[in-house]
Order: sequence, then C-alpha cells, then structure tokens
Amino acid sequence: MTALGTHHGDTGACDPGLCAGDEPPVNPFLALRVAFGMLLGEDDFRVLIGNPRGKLMLHQAWQHGPGVVRGLPVRRQGDELRVGAGLGVDGLGREVRLESSWCLSLSEWAKTWIETHPAEPDGEGTAAGPVPTGRRTHGEDDGDDRDDRDDGDDGDDRDADDDEPDPPGHRTLRAWVVAEFASCPDRPVPALADPCDVTRRHDDFSRIVESARITVREDPPPPRLPYRRVRVLLGLAQPRQDDPADQEARTTAERVARVPAGQRAEALLAAFRRLAAKDVTELAPEQEQGEACPTWAPVTEDHAGILLAELTVGITEYDGCVRVGDVAVDPYVRTAVLPTTTLQELVCGLAPGLLGAAGETDAGGPRVIPASLAWNEDMTSFSFKVTKPLAAGSAEPESVEISSLSAHGRGWATDEVDEVQLTADGRTVVVDLDQPPAYETVRIRIHGTGPKPLFGRDPQVPLAGLVGGPPGGRHEGHDAVITHHLPRSARESAAGRTEA
Repeated sequence: MTALGTHHGDTGACDPGLCAGDEPPVNPFLALRVAFGMLLGEDDFRVLIGNPRGKLMLHQAWQHGPGVVRGLPVRRQGDELRVGAGLGVDGLGREVRLESSWCLSLSEWAKTWIETHPAEPDGEGTAAGPVPTGRRTHGEDDGDDRDDRDDGDDGDDRDADDDEPDPPGHRTLRAWVVAEFASCPDRPVPALADPCDVTRRHDDFSRIVESARITVREDPPPPRLPYRRVRVLLGLAQPRQDDPADQEARTTAERVARVPAGQRAEALLAAFRRLAAKDVTELAPEQEQGEACPTWAPVTEDHAGILLAELTVGITEYDGCVRVGDVAVDPYVRTAVLPTTTLQELVCGLAPGLLGAAGETDAGGPRVIPASLAWNEDMTSFSFKVTKPLAAGSAEPESVEISSLSAHGRGWATDEVDEVQLTADGRTVVVDLDQPPAYETVRIRIHGTGPKPLFGRDPQVPLAGLVGGPPGGRHEGHDAVITHHLPRSARESAAGRTEA
C-alpha cells in the first residue's frame, strides 16, 4: 500500500492522509435507556452517539454496498496522479468524503515501489505487481558468443563490463487507486482531570473530522457479489458445473424460458423470490482469520475500501534513475451507487417489452407438443399430439408442409402430403405421405396461419403454435415448426421397401 499523496486547497481541520484515525463509536444494536435522576458518564454518551451512527452504517453496508456516490475523478496531469473531490460509501457503510483534490508524484511513487519490489533478472512478475524485462547483472550470461575470460592479450584482469552502465530496464507497474475512510480529532477544549493522575490532560479534542485517505494498492479490494443464484437466473453470471446452487438457478432459468410469454413475467417473479430467499439465507458477515465471532458488517476493515481506478505505469530504470513512461488510468472498474429514483426509472425502461408480452391475451388455441412426434416403420406416416381437441374438418393436406434437406449438398426437396386425419378425441393428428422423405433432415410446418390452418374445437380459434410459444390470437395463430433428423439407415431401408 502506498499513501504518499498530498491534498490541495482547504483541507479543513486536518490532513486525513496524516491522521492515525479516531473513529466515533459504532453500536447499531445498543441504545441508551435514560431515566429521571440517572447519572450519565462518558460511556453513556458514546452509546448515545454510536447507536444512530451504527444503524446508518448497518443499512448502507448491507442494503446498498460500497461505491462512488459522486465525483472522485482520477486522472494524470504531467508527473502527478490526481484524484478530485467527491463522495463515496465504503464496505462498512461509512461516508467517505474527499473535500479537496489529492495528488501523487508518479516518479516518486515508482521509485518507492521499485525499492520495495526489486526486479528479478529472469522473473515474470505478477499481474498486480511490477513486470521486469530482464535487467542485466554482472556475471550473467547475455547469450552471445563472446568469451569473457582473460585472453592475456593486454595483461589487464579487469572485467570489461565493469566500466559499462547497465542497459535500461523496462517494467510495467500495475496498481489500484482506493479511497478509504479516515478520521482525526479536532478542536481541543479544557477538560477536568483527576489531580492525582500524573498523566492527566487538561484539555481534550471535542470534534472528530471524517474524511478520506487515498491509497495506491498492489491488490484491489475483493469484489462482493452476493445473491449468486439470482445472478445466474438473470444471466449476470455463468453457472459453474460443480456448484449445485448454480445448476439449480440454471435449471430454473430454462424452465422460466419455456413458459408462454404471457405468463413469463409472473413465472420469473416467482423464481426470483424463491432463489433470492435461498441466497439471503446464506448471507453472513465476513470474518477475519481466527476470529471467533462474526461482526455486524458484511466485510472486514481491510476489504472496506472504495475502488476508484486501475493504474498501469510503464517505467524505465537506467543508471539509478527512474523515468515514467506511458500511464493508463481506468476509472471504469469502480462501482457507482445509484439513487433509488434512478433505479425506478431504469426499471420502467424495461416495462414496454414486459407489458407488451404480458398484455397480449392468448386466445386459447391448441398447441403442438413437439415431443409427441412419432414416425411409423416405413417413414411414410407420422403423428403428433396437441394440447386441445381440434375441430373436425380443419385438418387438410394443405394444413401441413413437409420438406427435407440433403446432407450432401443436394439442397431441399418438397415431400408431398397425401392425407391428414384426426383421431376421435381430436388430440392426435396423423399425416400420411405419398413416399418417405427424400433426405435425412426433415422440416415439418404445421399451419396456424394462412388460408387453411388447424383450428381448435373449443374455442374455435387457430393453432397457437408450439407449447411455450407466444400468445396466439383469435383471428391469427402461429405456425408450429419442428425439425427432425431421420436415421439414414432407417430412411434408406424404408425407401427400399417402397420401391419394392
């Protein structure tokens, strides 16, 4: 961690970067109960202060999470890295305010970093630290064919490389700019002291100033992404194969996707509530290693900082000097804390699509069940089932189309429908062909549109398409399209029997 920066402008009572910190009390679950005639001391007033402060921090930490509320821009100006004024909320729910700009000398920071992170000659570095490029050292084989041993020509035993400076070493430093909560005492006032206490103080601080401390870290604060099941349900996270909770959420999402569009919003809400209930049951505060009891906060102090930007600095080391090259500042790694009013408007932005799907009323037409498709042994007939009885007389050869595609580049072939029949209950359709399909890949189109669609018996409306499809109308339904791959051997044997 590096905190070499300075503040510019009116910093108020103290420089937060220099304060060790004297945070006000935090007691979210302990309140003061007063009664007439009760004597109150310092501890009672700390409870009085700590309860509302702790309640606010508790709410902001769990209900909103860390992030930037406004401002805190990060940019490079010459040799300086500057962070502008702004406001954020850290992982413990504390408001972190930077009242004036903060700056850091990149060259000084790079020099300090290099001193604490010496380059390894053939090291690869790490993603969060400096990446060396093979700085040469004495006695190291540079890979050429020269013999550095003394050949006796001039009688000089000195190493010729001793008089040559090291070649420039190029490194890339990667770090993260983080805002942390800082506080320091202010405004000392006279205070009573015990005359027998030799260490007594005759004054004490009467204020605590809260501000921000900007640091440049090797590692960013770990992201906290709760409600894992809900994220998988909504497509915000990829399900992990070895995680039962992720697989449960994936299965739920697939089930919701199969619900008819008019009922999908209701099904999604039910799934969301169920998975969120499981997620929230498993939420727990983060614990320090070796800590016996968890705290009230979702994260520990070490992980409470607000990530502002990712910093990548290219440097050149030459003869003891450090020169800063390309500098990249990526502020888009930060999290923005959005106000509730903005969230309301963003949700309304999705309403036209949701209301459009939910607002369409399904006329109740029958639907084709894809899994019910079955072929006879000769491949000259197939049948399928529907969810509701079909009207007698609505099934005609023009109601079903068959085409097949060659797997060897011969294109599409149209297969003729000879007859379409209904079973007595009207729930099964039997389609007879004049011969087996020409090719293996068969495309079946069952009409719910056009001049002669299949019609339901009660209500008497067109076919609504496949099970789980969009709502079907009273005047126009939807076609049901099924693609089926016939086994090549079965099709050829059926064709042979037909020819015989």
